[in-house]
Amino acid sequence: MQAQAVVLAGGRGTRLRGRIGDLPKSLANICGKPLLEHQILLAKQHGIERILILVNHASEQIVEFCNQRKNWGIDVRCVNDGAPLGTAGAVLAVLDLLDDDCLTIYGDTMLNIDLTRFKSFHDKHKAAAATVFTHPNDHPHDSDLIEVSEDGMVAAFHPYPHEPGSYYPNKVSAALYYIRKQALLRWRSAVTPIDFGKHLFPAMLLDGTEIRSYSSHEYIKDAGTPARLDKVCADFESGRIDRASLAFPQKAVFLDRDGCINADYGHIDRPERFELIEGAAAAIGRFNRAEYRSIVVTNQPVVARGDCSVRDLRMIHNKMETELGHRGAFVDAIYFCPHHPDRGFAGEVEALKVRCECRKPSSGLVDDAVRAFNIDRGQSWIIGDSSTDMALAKRSGIRSILVETGAGGLDSKFHVMPDYTVPDLFAAANFILTVHPNLIETASDLVAHVKPGDVCFVGGLSRSGKSVLSSAIGEALRGRGFDAQVVALDRWIRSAADRGPTVMGRYDLNEIRTVLTRLVGVRSRETHDLPYYEKLSRVSHPGSEKMTISPETVLIVEGAVALSLSDVVLRGRAHTFFVDIDEELRRYRVAREYSLRGLDREAAARIYSSRQEDEAPIVLASRAIADRCIRLRAIELIEAAA
Repeated sequence: MQAQAVVLAGGRGTRLRGRIGDLPKSLANICGKPLLEHQILLAKQHGIERILILVNHASEQIVEFCNQRKNWGIDVRCVNDGAPLGTAGAVLAVLDLLDDDCLTIYGDTMLNIDLTRFKSFHDKHKAAAATVFTHPNDHPHDSDLIEVSEDGMVAAFHPYPHEPGSYYPNKVSAALYYIRKQALLRWRSAVTPIDFGKHLFPAMLLDGTEIRSYSSHEYIKDAGTPARLDKVCADFESGRIDRASLAFPQKAVFLDRDGCINADYGHIDRPERFELIEGAAAAIGRFNRAEYRSIVVTNQPVVARGDCSVRDLRMIHNKMETELGHRGAFVDAIYFCPHHPDRGFAGEVEALKVRCECRKPSSGLVDDAVRAFNIDRGQSWIIGDSSTDMALAKRSGIRSILVETGAGGLDSKFHVMPDYTVPDLFAAANFILTVHPNLIETASDLVAHVKPGDVCFVGGLSRSGKSVLSSAIGEALRGRGFDAQVVALDRWIRSAADRGPTVMGRYDLNEIRTVLTRLVGVRSRETHDLPYYEKLSRVSHPGSEKMTISPETVLIVEGAVALSLSDVVLRGRAHTFFVDIDEELRRYRVAREYSLRGLDREAAARIYSSRQEDEAPIVLASRAIADRCIRLRAIELIEAAA
């Protein structure tokens, strides 16, 4: 038997009267096609060939419309449900006409959902009386919210208005359900009017009935007011409705939690210790509007250590979602690892003291999200404050942004360099959405004539934007199908005790030349070990990271002394760039760099002054070697956002 759908199309559409006149709201025009027709065609696309339309106000117009369309070649039946009975009451009144399972669609919602996938989920959980489609939105404070247990069971319904000071998950009922007829039989005599979300489902929970939540980011929105109707029409015309479909690869930002979204006060073990970083909500809101899936991936060893339970952690996340919602932002999903491999903590949970594939930098959390959301890694980003997040990005094959809040990458647990570094999450959003496209365009122009096997040298004073340009050059080249690898010369900064005078003495130049000569001269695919310089301890670590290259690889050598090393490459294969920057802005960036390392303002100022004496003259002299001198507007924009 084909699947069945019930469309609740009996609403009067009072709020739309000025736009639709005497039409029922289910016939409101959405870009040349009535809303009801959009719904029926979607249902038909997913194999639903029996549709029951519950009509009331202006019912004859809906009947006539269906007749004009010859019922779209499927079994469409209109039933006038008489006096208003509420959403659940209307369905209960036609129980005898229902199949064992039916899809219930509200007549004022525009949707583009993979209904086949939704039905498969419902069929998989045969014990559930109903499956409720849920999603986050940017106004959960005035929405009906659903609380869900870790196993996907609906634990509670929280209809609007909510109790002041309460924290709920941003999981909104989208007014789309799969319902089993058998579960409704005992409620057919319920007093009407009765609604699903406010009355029937909460009563079923109290009665011990199992209800499931199916969460998806796919498009479903109420079009029942003039403003909402306009929004739906704009989304349709822009293609946003289609792009939200799981059939389309999605772009995502994977966000670390502590130190990136919220202040890192050590282990956050209760909601009172959770505090959003200024600008974080605005950043996530920008990602939402730009159609990036915002997905939190976080290690939470507080659970394994026994500092808090999974329920406590859920309350912390409820607070995060509530506070983001009050600021017009939401995250699409939260993936967390509760494990911790080390033992010896009082109250630890033995079952969680394991080595797993979900604890970052292992890629398990990201891999799960990629599958669930059909994420395109090439369009996505990982943003975090720690070397763990940067290592996760490398293992996941996704670009990385280090934010200087929280650990600021100075934890050095993993010797991995980020693709880009910005002050905070708000600056990261500005970089991805505004700065990055123009930066890639600039980089593409610079390397338009670069060929496989060439070497780009990017020099300039410290904190001038060399690493930003180098990463962009790498992206631009990879976009042309090249293999490109960035070689940061800061890897070869000597340990503090081994340095010589001036900027040239801070680097192990002999070793750099040896390594570059070896890399440039490879005759087959090879893997080489690279060192890592730890900023806080000021110690160099040999053989910390591996890089694989081939004779066709384009190397991008970046560092203050990069241009002085360009002679290791045959003339014609070297491309040299010098990055300039406003000096006051650079002074500010140098001061912030050293304040992050724990120095006070005076000490940072002394370092800047000393570098002006022993570094600036030598580095600035190398400008004469450069093929191009570039002043990156990107750096100014990054700092302006911060």
